[in-house]
Amino acid sequence: MNLEARIAIEALRAGVPNRTAIRRMGNEHTLIEVDFERALEAAWQPNAAPGFGFAGGFGTGKSHLLGYLAEVARGQRAIVSRVAISKETPLANPTAVFAAAVRNAVLPDGPDDALGACLAQLRAHPDRAQALEDAVSAPEAGFAPIFAAVPFLLRRSASPPELLRGIERMLGGSRIPTPAVRAALRAAGARGTFPLTRIDPRQLAAQRIAFLPMLFRAAGYGPWCLLLDEVELIGRYTPLQRALAYAQLAGWLGFGAARRPAGLVALFAITDDFVEAVINPKLDSERLPERLRLKGRDDEAALAAAGIAAIERSVRTHRLAAPEAHDLVACHDKLRVLYTEAYDWPAPDLPPAIRTSSRTMRHYIKSWVTQWDLARLLGRRDALVTETLTTNYAEDASLDAAPPEGEEAE
Repeated sequence: MNLEARIAIEALRAGVPNRTAIRRMGNEHTLIEVDFERALEAAWQPNAAPGFGFAGGFGTGKSHLLGYLAEVARGQRAIVSRVAISKETPLANPTAVFAAAVRNAVLPDGPDDALGACLAQLRAHPDRAQALEDAVSAPEAGFAPIFAAVPFLLRRSASPPELLRGIERMLGGSRIPTPAVRAALRAAGARGTFPLTRIDPRQLAAQRIAFLPMLFRAAGYGPWCLLLDEVELIGRYTPLQRALAYAQLAGWLGFGAARRPAGLVALFAITDDFVEAVINPKLDSERLPERLRLKGRDDEAALAAAGIAAIERSVRTHRLAAPEAHDLVACHDKLRVLYTEAYDWPAPDLPPAIRTSSRTMRHYIKSWVTQWDLARLLGRRDALVTETLTTNYAEDASLDAAPPEGEEAE
């Protein structure tokens, strides 16, 4: 019995494919893959196009495709963060999403904590830390002095471990350890080199996002890839929170005056009925940007309109189509080989799948696995009944309750 193959089968049975299942089953959505690869290649180019999204119904393979694209990104040495929008990680709360992105960041070549590993790389290569310091010190880079102080202190072997842990927490969204940083700079004879004045929290958040891809690159990795899943949950937010969520989505994708930070590639997955079930009936395009403008939040209003347009575009141009007959044959054959390896049992060919408009790829995969289970364990074949779940878009005010935001800099 092949344990890795069996774990992959169990993941597919549960509808949550793991990395082995994703690698073995592959991807049929080549146009989305091509556009994603182009975005990765252009990650460091000035004025590169914003990120994009794709849409599909429940069970059409959105999470599988995100996982596959994560593997593609790792193949280009990108650091990948997958974030599922949830009550604990509301899209309207940028602090929560950023913290989850840093926490979930995965290296392409190891299981280590991504941020900690990159900081360790810079400590081991002072020349890289110096180059990063030079880059963020340039006036046109737009960074507060704390971000130049970080690589300066990293290349000082005398920097105490507790200071380095504080720097890592700060880059992950926590408070700047100002007293400790000042003491370390004073000890290094650089007291007046990096004036640590108070930073506006919103500017600090934006600068963190822009700094991390540069840090990852200096450590020897590719771009930072952010994959947002289950974005359709914002359809259950109350109107103001939904407006802010649209604005935050556009910000992560790289719309607005600030554009996309160099080295950051963002992608999102959403249900394909979101426009017809949420945006159109609730008149989000007309009402929500205006709601923000009436509050004097013109920048967020423009971003909210851009976020809505990005979702509408994803449904038009990057929609996961129902599987064709040849897709089902290819998927069946790959799955049969994987099942045979998993249980050391020759899984037989099954009759051609009956294609209907309501059946998704998840239906077919679970049906095949179940039929092989019945044949292997009980020696019989039974007819299977499938049912399609509908997405719930009922507004729920409890989803607006964001976790406490981390303390910002002094």
